[in-house]
Formats: sequence, structure tokens, C-alpha cells
Amino acid sequence: MFGVLMTIGIMAGTSSHVGAVHSRPADAAFEVVESLKGDLEVGARLVIPDLRPSNDAEPIASYLAASKPAFCHPGSHLIPKQSAGSRVILFLVRGDDQHATGGKDEIEGWKPSDIMNSMQASAIWIEGSDLYAFMQVVNPGLPLLCTLRESQTDVRNRIAEIDQIQAQMALDISLPDGAGRAERLEQYVISNIRPVRFSALKELGKSGPSAIPVISTMIDDPAFASESSELIHALVDAGGKKAGAELTRRLQRELEFWKSKGSSLRRGWWNENLNEYSPFRAHNSVTYELIVGLEKIRYRDALPTVVEFRKVWQSAPPADTSSTEDEIGRLCQELLRALKTESTSKTPD
Repeated sequence: MFGVLMTIGIMAGTSSHVGAVHSRPADAAFEVVESLKGDLEVGARLVIPDLRPSNDAEPIASYLAASKPAFCHPGSHLIPKQSAGSRVILFLVRGDDQHATGGKDEIEGWKPSDIMNSMQASAIWIEGSDLYAFMQVVNPGLPLLCTLRESQTDVRNRIAEIDQIQAQMALDISLPDGAGRAERLEQYVISNIRPVRFSALKELGKSGPSAIPVISTMIDDPAFASESSELIHALVDAGGKKAGAELTRRLQRELEFWKSKGSSLRRGWWNENLNEYSPFRAHNSVTYELIVGLEKIRYRDALPTVVEFRKVWQSAPPADTSSTEDEIGRLCQELLRALKTESTSKTPD
């Protein structure tokens, strides 16, 4: 289970609006009493059908009195049926089909900020001084309503921190110089806020060919090892064919690695070390992304390196004895066909 502040970081980072609201007598309606992020208007009435309690639901106080949870307290899998006026913090995204109902201020069509598209996981209920949210404490298993260790102040501070980071990031993204823009985005690629990290990687890919040296430096930096694959994606998107020489240089480096280490491998080596950042798994992932990237841009000068790489790869023992498919071998063959076709073209790179 994620740490709660990390989970809040994901919810706040993906939401366009965060509001403290009061429950209203209508079971799926809430009235905004404070905007914590975005531009929710105080007094606006939000209709959230997915937060309508079932007929079996009880208030949080009842769950607390009756539950004997094994994993968290109170441990209910039902949305609580709170009384009118109770407070909830909602993490929301404005829907494309949003419209008013029953009056100009009563708005429905909201979407959850949760990455699994769950409105249940996009809310924090407040009972007295305690906070409650749905967490998947056992996987597989239903999310359960759990008491949070964090206070309202902790949650508010986290939301404010993320809002500030995203505001600064928006300014950095607006820089016209691709290299300078990429340098500014570098700090966000290793952010502990997942949506910020994803957004930074996406924006790197829009920075243009001048960002190639910056992205390449990041790929070589051990601090960015966990993002190597996504950084290669960004390099391809930013540079297009102009990234071809850099991708080929890196594939040549991978070729030398597999040429020197491949003979020491045994059949099924993929499962000998389950750490995704183990040397062979890490090189496998990088190799995969380089081949995919070269096929995307069809950089024909990479052909000799790809031909040599395929020979070396074919001589290495299978990574997974339980599978008959050699994905890198297949992709390499597809890349060779694409580059050979491209090499007959007279269009210069």
C-alpha cells in the first residue's frame, strides 16, 4: 500500500480541483465551503452520483463502534452515510460532459482524480479531528475505509505544495528554448509526486531537438535510472530523426554489453534476479526501448549496428524458458526490415 502522503500526492497531482465540501441532505450532493486547488466557487453544489451511499451504509461513527477490522479501522468497504453538514475533501477533474442540473450552481459530470478512475478513492471524509479514506490494504481485495495517520494540516500542506510545484512547472514549460526548457524539467522527472513526474516526461518529449543533449545526460545519470525507458521515449519524441545518431550510439553500447556478458548467462536468466533494476533486466529494458525508438524514426544509418546486434542477441540463451517468444529478437527483425526498406529510399535523413 502506498504511503498516505504519496497517495494524496497522486490524487492532488492529477486533479484540477480540490475542495472541502459539506454533505447535503441529497445523498450524492455536496456544497463547496472552501477551494483548496483550482477554482471551485464557495457555495457551488456538486453532484457526485458515485459517492451516493448504499442502503446498507452507516455513518463513520457507527462503523467505529461496531467494527473489528483485521487490516485497518474501521475497515468498511461501503461509502459512509454521513449526516448533512459533515465535511469531505474531494479530488476532482472537470468532465467533458459537465453540465448544470436543478439550477445554475448545481453541477454534475465530475470525474475522479484517482488513476484507477475510482471516485471512492478520490475523497477523504472528516469525522471530528480524524480523517478517513479508502485504501487497498490487501491486493487483491476491496478497498477499505481506513483511519489516516495524517492530520488535516498535513493534507492541506501537501495539496498546497503540489499546487505550487505545478504552478512553477507550468512556467518552466512555457520557456521557448527547448534546451533550457528541458533543463528546467529535469528536477521534476525525479519528483516524488507521480503525476508531476509523468507530466515532466511528456513535456520533455515536446522540447525539440535542442533538448537531445540534456535528455541524454539524464539517461546517463544514475539518479534517473528508474526513468531510463521513459527518458528514451522522450528522446525519440523530442528529436525525431535527429535523435538517430544518439540512439544508435546507445544501441552500440548495449551491443558491447551483451557481447561481453551474454556468454555468462544461463537459460531463463530473466527470473534469476527479480529486481527490475538488476543489471541484465535494466539493460534488457534499455535495449528494448532503443530498438522501438529506432523503428519509430527509421534511422537508416543504424542498420550496420542493428545487423551486428541481432547476431549477438541470437547467440545469447533465452531469457525466459517458459515463453516461446523472443520479443527483442522479434522487434529487432522488424527493425531490420524497416531499415532495409528505408535504405532503398533516396530521401535523406
